[in-house]
Amino acid sequence: MDNPTSAAKSSSPIAEVSSPDVLWTIDDVARYARCSVRHITELRRQGLPYRKLGHLVRFSPEAVKRWFED
Repeated sequence: MDNPTSAAKSSSPIAEVSSPDVLWTIDDVARYARCSVRHITELRRQGLPYRKLGHLVRFSPEAVKRWFED
């Protein structure tokens, strides 16, 4: 039996981001860049822009895209 909601879901949460207010997790950035989380952590040390929300690390999708374009 097919589940109609499962077919509509994307395998990537990045594809579901439609609001500019949504911040990406490190997993989202790694998926966007098609690399490992470990590599994103290293890029963060090299200047990839991020925000700390308490103990959470979040990324602005627009800032990440600009950083990778430069």
